[in-house]
Amino acid sequence: MMTRSFFSPGRLARWAAACTLAAAAAAAAAAPLAPPPSARLTYQLKATAKGFRINVESQLDWSRDGGSYRLVNHGSFLVFSFEFASNGSVDDAGVHPARYQETRNRKVKAVDFDAQAGQVRYTGGSQEPYAAGMQDRMSVLMQLAAMGRADPGAFAAGKVASFRVAGSSHSDTWRFKAVGNEQLDTTLGKIDAVHLVRERDHDDGQKIEVWLSSAYDWLPVRVLSQETSGDSLDQVLTRIER
Repeated sequence: MMTRSFFSPGRLARWAAACTLAAAAAAAAAAPLAPPPSARLTYQLKATAKGFRINVESQLDWSRDGGSYRLVNHGSFLVFSFEFASNGSVDDAGVHPARYQETRNRKVKAVDFDAQAGQVRYTGGSQEPYAAGMQDRMSVLMQLAAMGRADPGAFAAGKVASFRVAGSSHSDTWRFKAVGNEQLDTTLGKIDAVHLVRERDHDDGQKIEVWLSSAYDWLPVRVLSQETSGDSLDQVLTRIER
């Protein structure tokens, strides 16, 4: 009697089809992401820039209008100023940037995301392929917030959220690792937040850490960044207007 192998072409085909259906069902069952409602966040900004130590206010304006959004983080003091701006669309998959622009002391760099053409174009003429779910350095904060609003367990200690993120000249893979829950001392009182630390494929000395709070729609209540130049920005929430 001939024994029929489990690995016969027919069985493999049926197994592959079943796996495909299971994956599709799992994707369909996944909760839609929930980008936060419009808000203006004011931070106490402590910065080091060009040898100066700065202690002023900065703002993050997150505005949703139907299926579109605009996000701007800005601050200034004497010879130092910055504005990081992102705009694009929002849906059940989260945030989809169309344009990102960095302005540092009046020097402007920008990147355009053309999902339809499958291209990302940078100031100066360079370009690279567009990747589904791609973010920029600002929109990724709102994508993280959307994930937290959809599933608070997404940031359990040890979990990692990975994104392809475009800066002003190229993209890189960013992995935000949840290192645990912390309590921040702020002018609003103590804020419970989850602490995320960014990891990258290529460590060039730039560091980013983010604290998100469920009590504030998972918006960033603290953002700490350090540039390769040694400049740093530490923004801690002092006020929120919804």
